[in-house]
Amino acid sequence: MARPKYKATSDLCADCGALGPGWASVNRAIFLCDECCSIHRSLGRHVSHIKSLHKSVWNPFLLSMVQTLNDNGANSIWEHSLMDPSNSKINRRKLQPKDPLHPVKADFIRLKHQQLMFILRPSKDEFCSDEELSKQLHSSVRTGNLETSLRLLAQGANPNYFYKEKGTNPLHVAARAGQALQVELLIANGGNPSLIDSNGHTPMEIARMSGHLELSERLVECMYEVTDRLTFFVCSRKPDHRSQEHLIIPEWSVNLERNELAFEARTRLQLLPNNLLEELAMDVYDEVDRRETEAVWLSHASLPERTTVPFLPVNPHLSSTRNQGRQKLARFTPKEFTVLIIDLLTEAGRRHMISNTTPLQDPAVLALKKEKYGSQVSDDEPLYDSVASDDDYAAVTTDVSSIRSTNVENEKALAPMAKGLPSIVEVLKKQLSTSESTIKSLQEEMKDLKKTIEALTRENRELKSTIQSQKKSLPEDVMNGHSGEQEPVLESLGDLRSTLSRGQRPASMYETREGLKKPGPWNSMSQTKPHGETLVRPNTTQSLWSYQSSSLPSCDEVTRRTEQVTRRIQELWMAMQDPGHREAFVPCAERIRVAVAELTAIFPQNPIEDNIRSALRQLNGNTGRLQAECAGLQRCTSDPGHMDRCLQQVRSCAYDIAKATKLLVTQFQIS
Repeated sequence: MARPKYKATSDLCADCGALGPGWASVNRAIFLCDECCSIHRSLGRHVSHIKSLHKSVWNPFLLSMVQTLNDNGANSIWEHSLMDPSNSKINRRKLQPKDPLHPVKADFIRLKHQQLMFILRPSKDEFCSDEELSKQLHSSVRTGNLETSLRLLAQGANPNYFYKEKGTNPLHVAARAGQALQVELLIANGGNPSLIDSNGHTPMEIARMSGHLELSERLVECMYEVTDRLTFFVCSRKPDHRSQEHLIIPEWSVNLERNELAFEARTRLQLLPNNLLEELAMDVYDEVDRRETEAVWLSHASLPERTTVPFLPVNPHLSSTRNQGRQKLARFTPKEFTVLIIDLLTEAGRRHMISNTTPLQDPAVLALKKEKYGSQVSDDEPLYDSVASDDDYAAVTTDVSSIRSTNVENEKALAPMAKGLPSIVEVLKKQLSTSESTIKSLQEEMKDLKKTIEALTRENRELKSTIQSQKKSLPEDVMNGHSGEQEPVLESLGDLRSTLSRGQRPASMYETREGLKKPGPWNSMSQTKPHGETLVRPNTTQSLWSYQSSSLPSCDEVTRRTEQVTRRIQELWMAMQDPGHREAFVPCAERIRVAVAELTAIFPQNPIEDNIRSALRQLNGNTGRLQAECAGLQRCTSDPGHMDRCLQQVRSCAYDIAKATKLLVTQFQIS
């Protein structure tokens, strides 16, 4: 960690175009001038995380990620509609450096970054759900295409999305591929470095097993981001995680003078449940970031005082009580704020030793989790009435009686927690939510069972009616096993076993099928005995045994049709060697679609095997995506960078189709 010697004099401010920007928005991956940065700071860290390019402390990976995206046109993601001349709905123009800060620049920046007014919005025909965007992000992070990942995150992709079929999160994919900048981008936008995959491995462990040791060490730092930042604020150094030192409590902290209220506040801090302690840590982390940035801001002689941020901006995703408590942190004196941080670090270390887990998560992760999925605690509860506030840490002239009454109420509310037990209300809420989820799952299972029973009943009824009608149409001697003067010849047990060994088995009327087969004509079937005589057997046995044939196609048929798909993909690959002939991409994609349709047609609509069903679903989805990407590539502009990005998307689609085809063949052979 060091202060970067980066010169941005040749760059432009992403918002207004001013020369020599000195600030960067980490999660937006753009550079900003002083005036535009003042508006970004007023939006809050949950919208734009601001750092100085010259005076802030940067991790090399994080700085490289921001520089790479800024140099490769990340700003075009946030201003897509402004750069599209065909878009007449946006009645806005790009800012100029000489435009007034208020209201012109301020209104434009809020529309651009807070409301995301100018990002690419897919049309109704091209609409993608958040899950589809997250799956695309899961695939994109294994490559070095940071712009695609940032665009997907801007459109709503979840950096913590768990891909059930693959059992991983985007961070696991990026860590396995050694994409350090993709890891930084995901974490800057809320990715959780402590999530585990289906095998119980964290991204750090995946990177280490894949041989990316430097990336694994960086992921360890990200896991301890909160405590490291708070430690650096109070003692100007960070723990050495390589030597398993994950937390530092300054030795001089034992000599700090504390009043009675400070000791009482520490006791209350120990009684907080983990989720409230995490929320307090997130607020203190944001206040540390605000104070450090404010110190850099005030040291800049050219900045007017009216652009300072005296307290944390309001976060609309939090309750008014929570926002008031966050703003009260600015009233703490340096000494009082240091005491609060040391108490928080001490409590985090104590809980870390008890649970043997990482102390606290990255505040960006916690914020994303609470904004998208809701907090575990109701926003209507006055959280800061039960934690250390300025009334506990600051010696202010307050009404003593009101403080005492508040303390008595808090002690009553926290009494069950002091005994190591959760409150009755919390227990009942958890039990109620668990019961409701169980009831919903049981209802869904009952619906599925009812549908299955109805289908089996219908098949049973149709089978009985078919057999009865066939019996009525047969002569009496055939029904008794005779045909003319010939005696019936029954199949021997050895013949039956040989038939079953070839993959056939008797059909049960209770098995699920695609439907009853139409019975053939009731003529006799000729078979030849060893002595040349002819055996006439009624077709009744044959029609019943015809239901035993497997619904899956033969291995040779699957191989032949998959080879056809592979040849079509190779044709597209050869066409892509010459990007100038883009008109050949759409016909190639259409031939791939036809080959995939012929392959999937030989399978039943709903195979029993999950792996085969998943492979077919991936084939169909990626084929449609390939056609859309090829059509977009044909309409692509002559910009080489844009064309390279489009070609990369087409390659990714073709690769996914080939991978799904291979998976289908493999799983089919296994099954």
